[in-house]
Amino acid sequence: MDSKVAYISAEFALSDDLPIYAGGLGVLAADTLYQAADSKTPLAGITIFYREGFFQQLINPDGEQYHFYENIEPKAAGLIDTKQLIKIPLPDHEIYLKIWRKDPSKTSKHVPLFLLDGDIDENRPEDRKITNRLYERVWAPHLIDDLVLGIGSVRLARKLKLPIETWHINDDHGGLSIIERIREYITQGLTLDEAREKAKSQTIFTTHTSVAGAESKFPKEEIIPVLTALFAGLNVDLDKIYELGKREWEGKEVFSLTVFSMRHSRTINTVSQRHLEVSKNLWKFVGDLPLTHVTNGVHAPRWTAPEMQNLWKQADKISDEKLWKVKLKAKKRISEKLSQTTLDGKTFDPEALVLCWCRRFAKYKQPTLLISNLDRLTKILTNPQKPVYLLISGKAHPEDPEGQGFVKQIIKASRDPRVKGHLIYLPNYNLTLAYDLLTATDVWLNTPVPGWEASGTSGMKAVYNSALNASTPDGWWLEGFNGKNGWNIDPSTSSGQEGKDFAEAIYTLIENEITPLFYQRENGLPKGWLAMVKEAFRTCGPQFNTERMLKEYTKLYEI
Repeated sequence: MDSKVAYISAEFALSDDLPIYAGGLGVLAADTLYQAADSKTPLAGITIFYREGFFQQLINPDGEQYHFYENIEPKAAGLIDTKQLIKIPLPDHEIYLKIWRKDPSKTSKHVPLFLLDGDIDENRPEDRKITNRLYERVWAPHLIDDLVLGIGSVRLARKLKLPIETWHINDDHGGLSIIERIREYITQGLTLDEAREKAKSQTIFTTHTSVAGAESKFPKEEIIPVLTALFAGLNVDLDKIYELGKREWEGKEVFSLTVFSMRHSRTINTVSQRHLEVSKNLWKFVGDLPLTHVTNGVHAPRWTAPEMQNLWKQADKISDEKLWKVKLKAKKRISEKLSQTTLDGKTFDPEALVLCWCRRFAKYKQPTLLISNLDRLTKILTNPQKPVYLLISGKAHPEDPEGQGFVKQIIKASRDPRVKGHLIYLPNYNLTLAYDLLTATDVWLNTPVPGWEASGTSGMKAVYNSALNASTPDGWWLEGFNGKNGWNIDPSTSSGQEGKDFAEAIYTLIENEITPLFYQRENGLPKGWLAMVKEAFRTCGPQFNTERMLKEYTKLYEI
């Protein structure tokens, strides 16, 4: 096997029959694999086979979110048994991990995904559950999750004899792979400092957070026993290793996998220009770091509706008539399909303006901002001459009662008779539903508190589906917006929190700019609207895709 790059990620969003993803991190990882297959890049993904995946969402009659898990059948999900096992040490015993393989691309098997599975007979009953569920307890994985992914990824590569030259760690969940490689080099006769430098020369680390403290952190009394077991029989200063990841957090001393990974990476990748600047300030306490950036991208063919494949490449050739006809055809198809998906059988009028807000229900994403003044929103949505539909989807983590409260508020608003079915909530947001909503939408809304979105990629997908973006100036949109290819939601009159000023800026934008432009017709066509869509094709289409992203990776990081 010719895999020279190991791409380690806690999530891979390949398909809904393998729901081992929670959001954008997994989508990026999967899109990277698909692009590597297209580009014939010798890369292998490594993750965990969560037997029950990420939680599924149910909504009860009162509009409250419930969650459940479904067992994943390996063969049905396309997994191949490699017949190989590895083991990793815990403080008081060892656990075994089975290695599965999945080939995401039917035409290219040189870009596989390998998955580690602890639910096997060789393990104690309590240990068989350690890889059952993704992020079951909290968003940041517990130490056992990071042990399985980090230590396991290196031992997997050695077991399968993968000729890995570069280890790309996608967020810090795989950071313990660095410590495992340091251990290997010490067993080969290198000193700790020599082993550290060698591991560093092979490592690229991508950070995805814009928020202080949003990383894998462990108290000393938890991480030292793990290091003791890992380095058993070797004369290694474990306190020095601990110091290399130490940071202060909320008045306590902890070991940060992000800090350790940053200190042991030849380069640190951030995921947008804006994120680079945020990261320079966020991590300046670590020291002089090799920070750079490659803005994220999406695998366009995967996310584009069949009616609109490659339309973005025809921006200067396609007629307004054809562009409008194709988009309307796709909206009609999805309108019929979504009537089977919504809570009350509601769907949208494909001839009308369709707005979508779809993402995780986290506070910083401001999921209830659009319903904060329901009277104001209702007036916009139910205008008889210029009707608007707002489609909302997303779910909150089972351990996030605040986020679940946001879900309930949205559902309550969608059932208000005043909105006349123009506000529609779609449950159990997943890859399939995202694909459909991207096809349906005319405007993709993004409302994070500015400075909190590292990159974001959902709006990139909208571009390839002949839709426009309206977003706060954050993440990738700071690079993509040029004043003629979508809209900035101006937060300058707001404190940056949910509030009347911020919401009013969105309402005003929709009412005074977006809606009139959509309904302004010339010979039956929204000429101004279509000009803006073509401008988005020209300016965002070539830039925000994984083809460009992977080329930058390989050139900038010499992989």
